[in-house]
Amino acid sequence: MRRSLLQSAVLLLSLAGVSAAQDKPLVTQKDLAKWEALGPSRLSPDGSWISWTITRGDQDGDVRLRGGKADSTIVIPFGQSAAFSSDSKWFAYLVGVSTKDREKLVKDKKPVRTQFALRNLATGEITTIADVSSFAFAPTGGFISVTRAAAEGKKVSDLLVLDLMKTTRISLANVAEQAWSEAKPLLAMTTVVDAGNSVQLFDGSTGSVRVLESSPSLYRTISWRPKSDALAVLRTNVNKDFADTAHTILSWNSAGAADAKMRVLDPATAKGFPAGMRVAEYRRPVWSNDGRTFFFGVQKRFSVADAIKKSDETVSDVEIWHVKDVQTIPSQRSAETRDLHATSYAAWHADGSVAQLGQNPANTEAILEGDRYATEIDATGYPWGEKFGRRDLDVWATDVATGQHKKVLEKVRHVYSPDPTGSHIPTFDGKDYWITDISSGAKTNLTAGIRASQKVDFVDRDDDHPTDIPPPIGQPSWSKDGSKLLVNSEYDIWELACDGSGGKRLTNGAKDGVMHRLVVLRGFAATPAERAVDMSKPVWLSLYGKKTKQSGYAQLMPNGDVKRLLLEDAAVGSLAKADSAEKYSFTRQTFVQSPNVFVSGPTLADAKRVSDSNPFQKDYAWGKAELINFTSTVGKPLQGILYYPANWDSKKKYPMIVYTYELLSQGLHGYVVPRENSYYNATVFTQNGYFVLMPDIVFRARQPGVDTQASVDAAITSVINRGLVDPANVGHTGHSQGGYEAYFLATHSKLIKTAVAGAGITDMNSFAGQMHWSSVPEFDHWETGQFRMEVAPWDDRAAMSRNNPLEHVQDMPAKSILMEIGGDDPTVDMRQGVEFWNYARRAGKEAVMLLYPGEGHGLGKRQNAIDYERRILQWFGHYLKGEPAPKWITDGQSWIERKAVLDANKP
Repeated sequence: MRRSLLQSAVLLLSLAGVSAAQDKPLVTQKDLAKWEALGPSRLSPDGSWISWTITRGDQDGDVRLRGGKADSTIVIPFGQSAAFSSDSKWFAYLVGVSTKDREKLVKDKKPVRTQFALRNLATGEITTIADVSSFAFAPTGGFISVTRAAAEGKKVSDLLVLDLMKTTRISLANVAEQAWSEAKPLLAMTTVVDAGNSVQLFDGSTGSVRVLESSPSLYRTISWRPKSDALAVLRTNVNKDFADTAHTILSWNSAGAADAKMRVLDPATAKGFPAGMRVAEYRRPVWSNDGRTFFFGVQKRFSVADAIKKSDETVSDVEIWHVKDVQTIPSQRSAETRDLHATSYAAWHADGSVAQLGQNPANTEAILEGDRYATEIDATGYPWGEKFGRRDLDVWATDVATGQHKKVLEKVRHVYSPDPTGSHIPTFDGKDYWITDISSGAKTNLTAGIRASQKVDFVDRDDDHPTDIPPPIGQPSWSKDGSKLLVNSEYDIWELACDGSGGKRLTNGAKDGVMHRLVVLRGFAATPAERAVDMSKPVWLSLYGKKTKQSGYAQLMPNGDVKRLLLEDAAVGSLAKADSAEKYSFTRQTFVQSPNVFVSGPTLADAKRVSDSNPFQKDYAWGKAELINFTSTVGKPLQGILYYPANWDSKKKYPMIVYTYELLSQGLHGYVVPRENSYYNATVFTQNGYFVLMPDIVFRARQPGVDTQASVDAAITSVINRGLVDPANVGHTGHSQGGYEAYFLATHSKLIKTAVAGAGITDMNSFAGQMHWSSVPEFDHWETGQFRMEVAPWDDRAAMSRNNPLEHVQDMPAKSILMEIGGDDPTVDMRQGVEFWNYARRAGKEAVMLLYPGEGHGLGKRQNAIDYERRILQWFGHYLKGEPAPKWITDGQSWIERKAVLDANKP
């Protein structure tokens, strides 16, 4: 439900009320199309090149490339999906079309195609191929496969394989799937043709293509063993007695060898294959590290004889909702594909036998490092907690060799990734960390001793959601050898001995209030072994000043020293390393400095800015962001962000817009890109002559509205007392949870003149029993989630009343309220807005509701987002700045009038 001000989009700008004494012009509507947002960056493997993406307000974008001897930026208009070859000699990307051209093609019902481009980084020579949908470099270098766009209605494509050294190409037709080996220049393909389907192998070392197997069956789900040329695929095995499709597994231990031998797993004859099951295509098979075991997905067979027969009568479309349903019908419906594709792991051993590892396909399964155990996380024993936000779990382990299944953890809440050896599982019980030995079941408390002796707390005290078992601070990590568990206290990283003998603090962030956290440079590393920390080498740490909002990086050295490399009054992040060189990249931004990419060596001291986003910003007036400190009306010290108007004049008092959600002060140094299709944004408001206040809100159980006002009123008062704003012209806006806060403040706070509430909850009583239609019943979110009500409504009717905006509509101190709702909002039912509007109407209050038909929790259609942000500006312009009110504010708009507008603008 989060919709933060910094992450949400920006409003159109008006020039009304601009001071004649300004030094620079404000950003206007015509300027927005060129404003740039910085996208992801990527270093070449050797670190000599870097690419990044830019997206502009006109929805167009480009890829930018820099490096080599010239070290100048190359702009690739409409570029996308860029990648470097593993040898850093080549750079490939797709080239699309402009947004305008794309919209025209869609309107004319013509395909939107992309072009492939390949750049020789040494010579600058570019090769292009039209009508390409994707490409993939061979991990070993030297080759790239290029997939042509499929013909309409077809699931196969033509494939080109380019030899980058010889500048030759091979064309292959009717390819359904393809995948490169990590170990050799081998490309496996499945083909579909009338004459017979096949599995084929392109061998880059010889330039040849050979057929590994062919038949009338389909071949799918190519699986290479990592860093090997062992290959496996599934071959369909159709049986008219079944409505589903079973598969045979084919594998080659050395597919690249000319005499490669094929192994076949036939479920009909394999020893131990689970009865009544099939090899399913929905789980991609994986190999064990030693290549002796093959893990694949099995699923219960669906017999034609068991299929539901067509009734002679017209069948009702009734849905049967039962209180025993753990997952409600709406959540089941939204997860239909996931549930139909759910499989359990099975293991095919070198001796040909099969062992089923998973017991329930709905459970989460994993093959642990070392391939000795598979784990299964099971919540079926705790239906009440699963339904109402107290999710306890059992963890089962299966011996991969024997298939023996045993419960190793019972009723745990916080479970984390096993160690890099696949033998221990860490848990947190709300106070202490434990590890459990999978083999013996022995449990060891890792923190009880040091928690008592060193007065250290591992509980996340900043998480104020009601719970009986508090969570820890972040997720633990493992040392590379699995002997140490690395965990967080409020500011520091601690190393815990897994034998329970104690631990030690590795950093000293508490001394100056700087939070130290581990950085995993591999980013989305998939296994615990890849995420494990090698303590014999420098370990990267991120730094964040909890109160100062500074950020940066440090290194924990093997000798135990912490070397601080960078700590600035800026948002510094996205640290990445080149695959095979000591070259690093990171980004830096502030509210007044557009985000840019920097490249450096391992100390970050020689960091060089390589990108230059929004260079034209210097020509415009800009506001500033200031960190403020205040104390809530219930005595809680808090922080917030105060944004100043562009061309601020200290002699004037300005209107102010307050935006709230929960904790927002972390965004102090975030750059806010102006966008035409945005509706809550600090930059646009400051360009329009407003102060913008974003105070932090912390909550106690059963006080979502009361604590909102306790924080917001105190923050507003602290700013008013500085003489910066006009106390008679303070407005508020928020979305989702912030929308609820807008309704509450409008009906309770005497400091809010007008409010804009987007997709917000209005009635505590009716909403408690409603649904997140795409996911879960509201009680989950209600009691232990964002609403923090802790108990059922009937257990504390007083709390329901004192936090309920709807009960106070008749006494609403705000002069007016603008409400936005999506007609198909699956998160906050549209009736919440309608209910408040009806109450306000009866109470004689000024309330206007904007209903966007077909929209969800946020406005997905660009034209609707633009419309909403324009109306927000008009609303605040009228009520906070005294600008003339447009007719829709004073008189509304009849359906006939609206339909005339729609009819006149039909495509």
